[in-house]
Amino acid sequence: MECREVRELAEAFVSEQLLVETTHAVEAHLDRCPVCRAEVEGVRRLRSAVRSAFAAAPDLAARSDFTTALRQRLLSEFDRVGRPQPVVMPRRRWLALAASGALVAGAAWGWREWTASEQALLRLAAVGDHRFCALTFKLAERPIPLEEAARRFGPIYHRLAALELTTSNLSGGEVRIVERHSCVYDGHRFGHLVVLYKNEKVSVLITADEEAGEEPLTLSPASDGFHVASMHGPRHVTFLVTSLSDDAVLEVSRAFLPSLHRVLADA
Repeated sequence: MECREVRELAEAFVSEQLLVETTHAVEAHLDRCPVCRAEVEGVRRLRSAVRSAFAAAPDLAARSDFTTALRQRLLSEFDRVGRPQPVVMPRRRWLALAASGALVAGAAWGWREWTASEQALLRLAAVGDHRFCALTFKLAERPIPLEEAARRFGPIYHRLAALELTTSNLSGGEVRIVERHSCVYDGHRFGHLVVLYKNEKVSVLITADEEAGEEPLTLSPASDGFHVASMHGPRHVTFLVTSLSDDAVLEVSRAFLPSLHRVLADA
C-alpha cells in the first residue's frame, strides 16, 4: 500500500470503518512509514478534539423535550405494530438504516456537527498540502500553473496569479511570494501561494467550499506543529499554514488575508 492510499483511508481507518484485510494493510504500512504514522495520529487527535468540543458544547446538545417526545413516539409505534420478527439483512443495508436512525435522533444538532467536522478535515488537508507541497514536495499529483488552473477550474486562480502582497509594516520585515501554483491534496484542489517570512515558508491556500458561510479571521489550534489561520468567503475558504508562532501567524494573516478575501469575493 502506498502513502497516497493510506492518507486517503486515514479517516476511515481511525474510525474503524475498513475491512479487516484493508486495516491490516494500512497497519503494515504504518509500521514502516513514520510520515504516514504521524499523519494518521494527527487525524486521530483531530477527531478526538472535535468530538470533545461538541460533547462539551451545551448549545449543540439535543433538547430534553425532543428526546423524550421521540422516545415516547417510538414506544407507541412499537406497541401498535407489535414486536418485529428478526430479519437478516446485508451489512451495508444495516449500516444505512443505523445511520438513518442516528440522523433522526440527532436532528437537532447533527448537521452542525457534520459541517464542523468537514471544516476540520478541510483544515487538516490544508496542513497536509503545506507539508507535502511547500516543504517536502511529495504530492501524488504534480502542481500546475495558476493560468492553467484558471482555464480549467475557474477565474479565482487567475486572480491569484496577478495578486501582489502589501505587507511593509510587519515586525519581521518583508513578506515575499516565492512560488504560486495550483495543487491537489487529499482530493481538494488548492490555489497555493508559498510565502517567505522570517526565513520560514508560509502557505496561503485557497479552495472552493460551497458549504462555507462568511466568517471572520480565525486562528485554529496547532496541528502537528503547524499553526493555521482561516477566513471563509461565500464560496471559498482561505488558509494560512506555517510553523511560525501564533503571534506571527496572526500578524501575517491580519496583514493580507482580509485584502485577499476582498479580491476573491466575486470569483
